[in-house]
Amino acid sequence: MLKWMDRLTGLIGSVLLFLLMIVTFVDVCGRNLFNHPLTGASEITEVLLACIIFLMLPQVAMKRMHIVIDLIDMISTHAMRIALEIFSAIASCAMFGLIGWQLWALGDKAVGYGDATPSLQLPLAPVFYFIAVLSFINAIAFLVAIPRAIGTPEAAPGSDGVEEVEPAEKLHFTV
Repeated sequence: MLKWMDRLTGLIGSVLLFLLMIVTFVDVCGRNLFNHPLTGASEITEVLLACIIFLMLPQVAMKRMHIVIDLIDMISTHAMRIALEIFSAIASCAMFGLIGWQLWALGDKAVGYGDATPSLQLPLAPVFYFIAVLSFINAIAFLVAIPRAIGTPEAAPGSDGVEEVEPAEKLHFTV
């Protein structure tokens, strides 16, 4: 069910990353070869990076590929780990909901003030709204990933179209 969203966000992220690469290439070539950098390259880079990062966060949440630091895994029980997974998913949902809400409010202010980037005068409100929507989607992704975190039968690999990450692929740091 979510495979199409995974592919769509991957495609959009790839296109934005390619645009970022082109902007950087043109800026560096212009700076080094012609002593004339691309006007507004830093603004475009900032906007593209913010969009790419927030576009990929729901995928990371759904696949549970966050960086994990295991501080108490050796002394915790299975039930305690499940409780921590549920707590972290709910807390992450709340945090990204708060981020989305505040970014939406910031977008409303940007529309009212007509905020734009300094040199290219790109309007900032659409960027704030886009990132706010992606923050809300990420909040939902954390909640959707709870069954997979606790290992319920409906969270079997392939049940929602998102491939399951094997524990060996996760990045764990034991302290």
